[in-house]
Amino acid sequence: MNFCGIKVESNFFLAPMAGITNLPFRLLCKKQGAGMVFTEQANATQIARMPKKALENFSLLKTCTEEKPVAVQLFGNSVKDFAKTAGLVEESFEMVNVNAGCPATRETKIGAGAALLKEPEKIVEIVKRLKEVCKKPVSVKIRLGWGTDDSARICKMIEKSGADAIIVHARLAGQGYSGKADWSAVRPLAKNSTIPIVYNGDIIDAKSAFGMLEKTGCDFGMIGRAAMQNPFIFKEIAEFEKGKEWKAGSKEKTWAFFEYYELCESFGTLDLADLKLKAMQLSKGIEGARKAREEIMKAGKVEEISKALERLNQS
Repeated sequence: MNFCGIKVESNFFLAPMAGITNLPFRLLCKKQGAGMVFTEQANATQIARMPKKALENFSLLKTCTEEKPVAVQLFGNSVKDFAKTAGLVEESFEMVNVNAGCPATRETKIGAGAALLKEPEKIVEIVKRLKEVCKKPVSVKIRLGWGTDDSARICKMIEKSGADAIIVHARLAGQGYSGKADWSAVRPLAKNSTIPIVYNGDIIDAKSAFGMLEKTGCDFGMIGRAAMQNPFIFKEIAEFEKGKEWKAGSKEKTWAFFEYYELCESFGTLDLADLKLKAMQLSKGIEGARKAREEIMKAGKVEEISKALERLNQS
């Protein structure tokens, strides 16, 4: 399967998520069948000003052969900083992605993320400059608009600027993650685009994944929050495509935690707060997990998290 000249094994990708999609988690999802993975959003201005030594050790840009293909997502408002940063980091990645969709205040208050939807001309400038300096494909992740749906105009502007793909989260910036994603709004975008439109928003299981493809006309989908709770969603989708129904249970999710722990250990990124967060997320949806989550929240060391999950697995 081909995506912007990149060979992918699946048409469902792992979305970039701050504080979530670090290298160990991306590898975990890759092992379960994610076709492509995206880094956490990295600040283009911060990276552009980093000393070489600091850049070499910057955790957000850590990658490895096993997770490829992987895209780096950058956020910011400066065309110059986007270009400089892309030139510094693109060699390690298969794609450079522009974040023009994150509604978080820490980004929008500096004119980055979804705030760029208020000035799509700036997105065009960024893409044009990136296409001049990058050898790798360039994509943009957007929402339907800032306050109203302006996606048709914005997508056409991005397409004409030379972008290789557009990822559309089917909500307005102001919605955050509330309400329902508007699948119907994406269909005309996919129909009228000469470049791939990747759908994002409310893909929660294999059934909704393939329902999305049918209703939007998109060939590719991106999964975020559902993968946080269930990295096996990519495997579930692959099995569903074969006509099989398979769902991860407590046994698989417990395994996922220990696999994540081992990956963190191997990359030197062990952090108790992060491990507690991942354990809390993985335990969601498991019957009788409330007590386990209470124990995880109180845990003062990794062994206590492990025991809580093991007891949950045995219940």
